[in-house]
Amino acid sequence: MKKINKFLVLALASTAFLSSCSTDDDDGTPNIPQGDYENGYFVLNEGQFGVEGTSGITFIGEDGTKSDNVYTTVNPVAPEIGGALQSIFLDDDNAYIISGTSNQVTVVDRYTFEYKTTIDTDFSAPRYGAIANGKAYVTNSNGWDDGSDDFVTVIDLTDYSTSTFAMRNAEHVIEEDDMIYFANGYFGDGNRITVLNPNTNETIEIDLGDGNSPNSIVEEDDNLYVLTTNFAGTPNIFEISTASNTIMNTIDLSGVVTSPKQLTMEDDTLYFTDATSVYKLDINGTTPSRVLEYTSTSLYGPMYGFAVEDDKIYIADAGDFASAGTTYEYSLSGSLLETFSVGVAPNGFYFND
Repeated sequence: MKKINKFLVLALASTAFLSSCSTDDDDGTPNIPQGDYENGYFVLNEGQFGVEGTSGITFIGEDGTKSDNVYTTVNPVAPEIGGALQSIFLDDDNAYIISGTSNQVTVVDRYTFEYKTTIDTDFSAPRYGAIANGKAYVTNSNGWDDGSDDFVTVIDLTDYSTSTFAMRNAEHVIEEDDMIYFANGYFGDGNRITVLNPNTNETIEIDLGDGNSPNSIVEEDDNLYVLTTNFAGTPNIFEISTASNTIMNTIDLSGVVTSPKQLTMEDDTLYFTDATSVYKLDINGTTPSRVLEYTSTSLYGPMYGFAVEDDKIYIADAGDFASAGTTYEYSLSGSLLETFSVGVAPNGFYFND
């Protein structure tokens, strides 16, 4: 009798476990959670410049729950995450966290946030990263001068060894269809897009013309969209074919905005910011319209971070760069949905689903 009851209890427990798991598809495969930080997004808090221990990461779950300082919470005795956190890039398993002043990349499990390793060779003011063909490509500003001594660090993800190659005005970088695209420009300098084939290491440069400094770049349906600005010229969006690496179209934004930045895309609509406003532009349109404007008391930190994902607009305000910053969630029509107090100088959103 005891033997029968034991099997009955095991069967009931198994049924309860399986029924509590949602399914990925129609074959009934259980969707077992991979970690505490699986469904939601990370806010990267840059921290107060030169003050140790003020950088960190906040996680906001799909249900609106907020967890601050997730790295130190999960890894209380692991090496420090570094200062002046710049950005995060992701692969299937890991999150790679770039520290601009500590010249390192910290690798953690993207779902549990458990520490894996620190990569700290061949960096000088690293900025952004992307992954293709088993390697990560991290841009380095190397002194914030005229960009002539900038470079890219290549990380072999099998053993985390590093190497470098030179690239002028190395800044934003994205991966698409196993190709790497670099936006070569910042603060009005630089006017190129560099296309790298990571299988052959061959590069192609796309000249955007004098005065067109790329500040952000996205890809959709085999086209690159590059937002350019400068201090004396016209802001533009360039549409570039990834098949031919040629400019297909140029949209003049000067009649609407003056210093647009942070280009992103959601459902065939381009979004970007200008001061404290968010604008949108249909992928086939020519004239952007303003979606929302918010009020900020920050001198240098309005719209310090920006994203559009899953029918929501996300804005990060850095405040005074010394105390808690603020993030906002808006609907695509501009209605405020949520407000969160996060860490010092929030500068980016990274979605983990």
